This record gives sequence, structure tokens and C-alpha cells, in this order.
Amino acid sequence: MPIDRLLSLASSYQQEGRLDLAENHYRKAMGIEPDHWDACFGLGQVLIRQDRFDEAIGLLGQLVHRSGDRVAVHRQLGLAEACMGRRQRALDHFKHALEHEPDDPATLHIVANFQQSLGLNTEADATYRRAVKLKPLITVPAVISPPDFRVLFVFGPNAGNTPIEYLIEQASFESNIVTLLQDMDYDVDRLRAYANVVVNLISDVDRGHAFLAPAQALVERIGGPVVNHPKTIAGTSRDSVARLLATLPGCRVPQTRLYQAAELRDLLACASPALPAFPFLVRPAGTHGGDDFEKMENPAQLQAFLGGHEPRSHYLTPFVDYRSEDGYFRKYRFICVDDEILPYHLAIDDKWKVHHVTTRMATQTWMQDEERAFLKDPWRVFGVEQQAALQQIRDAIGLDFFGIDCALDRDGAVVVFEVNASMLVHGRNQQFPYKTEAVERIKRAFHGLLARLATAPLLKPID
Repeated sequence: MPIDRLLSLASSYQQEGRLDLAENHYRKAMGIEPDHWDACFGLGQVLIRQDRFDEAIGLLGQLVHRSGDRVAVHRQLGLAEACMGRRQRALDHFKHALEHEPDDPATLHIVANFQQSLGLNTEADATYRRAVKLKPLITVPAVISPPDFRVLFVFGPNAGNTPIEYLIEQASFESNIVTLLQDMDYDVDRLRAYANVVVNLISDVDRGHAFLAPAQALVERIGGPVVNHPKTIAGTSRDSVARLLATLPGCRVPQTRLYQAAELRDLLACASPALPAFPFLVRPAGTHGGDDFEKMENPAQLQAFLGGHEPRSHYLTPFVDYRSEDGYFRKYRFICVDDEILPYHLAIDDKWKVHHVTTRMATQTWMQDEERAFLKDPWRVFGVEQQAALQQIRDAIGLDFFGIDCALDRDGAVVVFEVNASMLVHGRNQQFPYKTEAVERIKRAFHGLLARLATAPLLKPID
């Protein structure tokens, strides 16, 4: 088959998401011409979509010093390095792209995001301002023209935002993202034209506290329906949620409390009885995931933990042993979209700190079978009483889109770990293809929520 025909088929398969066929045809093209630029670049893109990031980096790295679209190569390399958690390398690649296209607003926003995440706050602020002045909105076009409606997403730099990359892919609506800088004046009339519905992305109270009031003022000036209103987000810190849900029937909610680092050191120094009973869990405020999240068994461990982190505030939570009868820990995640409660994943491990990516689920068939069954019918696991408990959590929180991380104790109570709008929903499920239907269901529900709000008639105020 001629190489041009192979590349054409490979590109078509890539666009259709038939990645195995795309890879096969790109490799056949490279078998004819090993250094063919389009074949190498296309294969690199496919490898990234298959979560084979290091393979992609090795292949694309060969194109950096060859003639061709080096900006596109650096962007793909930056994406792959970011997916591997190598933020400095990702930033370096996007800055190389920026050298060739210095006024590209999308790349400026990406560079600013990485600068912020690496603690380069002064550089990040300058880059954000440059990006916003060049183009106030970053637009992700709809897959149809004209779009069904337009959505304005309000983003706060380093404010703990709801991840939306997957949720807005292949949408029939146009997505417009505005970066909220606290002392900038925005053309509200112009923004209103892009806002059949507004989605507030600022979701972490600890990291985004300073943004919530400006975000509230902005969305209220724009008017119209708002998803995850900043005023409601303000009540979803870890300790606030714990207090809010404390008395819900069928729930077991460890009471989280926020402490300043100096306060904890003082309590340790005098062996104060005000210090929570060991064991308990500790994490710096504003963090997610498990990197800085540990179980403290004694004062010495807490002292060492505090010494290894910046002096800031920390959340302390009583440890609940939520092991099932077979000795494994099971953490369930649900995503609430409007009035729906949808399963997202089940992670199983023999250690208490359960994260799907660090478990052995990729190699344990029985774990995958159990997760598959849960995603297919979660209410066989969460019975009538447990489902009622989840519904009460949903109603109490009052957000339009958020996640619940929880477990079931041996008495059947729902053990609530975390409830917020910062949880990630992604479509990279090559290792667990059975998850695709569940995550697509969440995406459809999110699109449906936006469509209902965007097209609902505005109610006139009652005189």
C-alpha cells in the first residue's frame, strides 16, 4: 500500500479513536520510510493517547532538531511530560513553543499554569496577564457549527479548579474559559455574550479562598444560570463538610479539623490533651491525592511530618479502619451531576491509602471484575439505606457537580472521606476499558446539565 494511503488511513483511524489501527498504519508507513515526519509525529500522538508517554517522548524527541513543525512537537512533548508528572520538563517544552509563537494565548496560559504549579508566582502572574490582554477568552470550539449554546468557564490560577479537559471534549456547545485575575477589570457585556450558562471552576476553598468573592461578583454581574456558584463552594472546605454531614443517618463522617502548623507544634511541645487521639491522618490544606497525606501513629511521627513541610495549615482527621472482611480496603468514588449520583470507580488495595493508579488493579483480574460489576450496577453494593445516605450527602452539599469518595464499614455505614468539586474525571482508561461506559455517562450527564440550564427560560422576578 502506498505510504500516502497508509498515512491517510492512520489519520482517519486516529480521529475516530481507533488507536490500535492508527498505530498499525503509522508503523507500516515508517516501515517504508523510517524517518517520515508525519508518520513519526502521528504515531507519537497516538502513543500519548494510549498513555504510553515515555515511548512517545522517545519518538517525538527525535523530531525536535529536524525540519518540520517544531512548535507542534514541543507541545506534544510538553503534554507527555506533564502526564508523567514531570512539570519542569513540560514547562521547558511549552516555553520552547512560546519562543516560536510568543503571542499564542493558549500556550501562554499553559506556561503560566506550570509556572504557578512550580511556585514561580511572579513569573506566572506576568504570563497570565500577558495572556489575558492578548485574548481574554480561550475558546474550545463545538463539534458542530453553530454550537448549541455557549458556556463560560471561570478559572482561577492556582485556585484548585475543577478539571474539565475531558468533560468538554467532543461537545456540541462552545467552551470559553476566562482567567480570573483579582485586580483586572473585565468587560462584562462582552463576557455575557459567551455565557448562556456560567460554570465556576474554582473549587478548593483553601487554595481558592481569595478568588471566591471576585468570582461571585463576576458571575452575578454576568447574570443567568451558574453551575457550582462560588457562594456555595465557600462552604465546602474539608472541615466544613465534615461538620455539615456529621449527623446524617447511615453516614460515618470522621470529624476533620484545620490546625495551623504553629498550633500543632505548641500542642506537641506540651503534650496537650487537646491534640487528637492517635492514630489520625494529616495533610497540608489545599492538597489532594496521596503525596502529602500520611497516618500519624505517635507524636514523633507528627513532629517529623511538620518538619518536612512548609509552615502552613494542616487538616487532621481521625483514622477509620474501613477494611472489608477479606482484609482489603475499598474506596468508591461517585460523581454527582445535578440530581444524578453516578459511579466513577472502585479502587481496592491491601493498604489504607488507596489510589487507583497505585493499586495492583491493573494486574488483578478479580479486582477488575469487582470494579466492573460496581460500575455496571452500584446499587447492588450500596443498598437502599446506603443509597439514601448518598442522596442526603448530595442534597446537603448543594453543588451541581462534585464528587464523593467513600467506603462501607462492616456495619454498612457510608464512611465519608472527601466531598468536593475538585475531583478528576478523565477518559484515559486504556488499562481498564470497562470504565469507558461509566465515564461517558458522567460526561453525558454534565452536558445534559449545561444544556438544561442554557436553554431554560429565565424566570421573571416576582413583584
